[in-house]
Amino acid sequence: MLLLPERLKEYSDDLAAHLAEGRFKEAQEVLPHLSHTRLAAVLTNAPKIVVLPFLEYIGEDHAALTIAEFPEEFAAHLLEDTQPKTALEWLAHIPPEKSVDILSHMTQEKREELVSALPKQAAENILALSIYEENTVGAEMSLDYIAVSENQSVSEVMEAVKSLPSPLTRTGYLYVVDDKKRLRGVLSLRELLAGKSKQKVSAIMNEDIFAARVFDNPVEIAERIRSRHLKMMPVVTKTNVLVGVMTAEAALELLSYELAEDLAGIGAGVSDESFFTPPRKAIRMRLPWMTANVFLNLAAVSIIAGFENTIAQAAILAAFLPMITDMGGNVGIQALSVSIRSIALGEARIRDYWLALRKEMAIGIVNGIALGYLFGTIAYFMEGNIILGVVAGTALGVNVFVAGIVGGTLPFLIKRFGKDPALLTGPILTTITDITGVSIYLGLCTIFLFGII
Repeated sequence: MLLLPERLKEYSDDLAAHLAEGRFKEAQEVLPHLSHTRLAAVLTNAPKIVVLPFLEYIGEDHAALTIAEFPEEFAAHLLEDTQPKTALEWLAHIPPEKSVDILSHMTQEKREELVSALPKQAAENILALSIYEENTVGAEMSLDYIAVSENQSVSEVMEAVKSLPSPLTRTGYLYVVDDKKRLRGVLSLRELLAGKSKQKVSAIMNEDIFAARVFDNPVEIAERIRSRHLKMMPVVTKTNVLVGVMTAEAALELLSYELAEDLAGIGAGVSDESFFTPPRKAIRMRLPWMTANVFLNLAAVSIIAGFENTIAQAAILAAFLPMITDMGGNVGIQALSVSIRSIALGEARIRDYWLALRKEMAIGIVNGIALGYLFGTIAYFMEGNIILGVVAGTALGVNVFVAGIVGGTLPFLIKRFGKDPALLTGPILTTITDITGVSIYLGLCTIFLFGII
């Protein structure tokens, strides 16, 4: 059943109200209408005193799938506060790739204690994934896939598939491996059904298959999965041994996180900070960037100081300065966000720099003229001085034009040199727009000072 957003919000609000008052039975009746993701969002904002008891109340399967949707730090703190027996039951039902992420936020002692007490298969799955470094495909892959031997017949594979859990068969892919588990090809369930019972699967498999390597960049692989509309992609070692798959769901989640991280890092380089980051750590992450910003802004300060005589003769000039610099920053951030989003989602490549430049020039000319005319008119009516209006409007219009071009193209240039666009573009953009706006405005004011005072 498809629920409208308004109805989903009503269910979420009802659940939150029941939890706040400790009515677990009524809260449980709402659960069939909400996904685990939405349930996790409600519980994350619920009073902490009811979260653990409610998860225990709804059963380990439901609880485990909900915990898997929590922010990793939140889930880690939750499991650390839970009785060891309950924590182990939940961990055993959480997908291993999620468990690895959650456990990484615990102390090594607590992590080893939990993993050593897990059932053998669950522990082996977690250990198999934990050997891969962060920001590799191996760390993001799933171990849930179907692999069949190239020597098996169609009828043998059909019998084996019938006994598999339905979530595995829903993927529609079967990966064909040799006796050393090296990937040889891929087979769809449709192709399997169309095959003759005595045929070897190697005779009907598709050998033209792209596989990711365990140490590949996961964002690049996620972009490939999205652009090709794949349900999953096999992951192999350097010797082509099949070890896992990267699913479309994981790819979408990774791209969404990458986009959020990029946008969060635009202004201050604090993309690793979350809501649950302790204040002391957050200060250590934010303060260095803010300190660097102080020194970058000294450039604009020094320019203003250089026009001290001009400002002294017409103090009203200072009143319009914040609007010119702020408008440049706002326009630049708009263009910057679009470019970073497009790069993060794989919609744009480094080679698209010239396309971005042409686009921002066209937008900048129109917006610059429109906003410059508007601001110039406002300045004229405020002070009754046509020259001041022309100067203020021209300065704002040019700054809008420059800001759009810088914001739209700078991420491509920084990416070209192998750096993170989100980390560097914000401070550079604001510095450039401040310097441009201040220089043009006060420079024109100095030239036409005779008509302003």
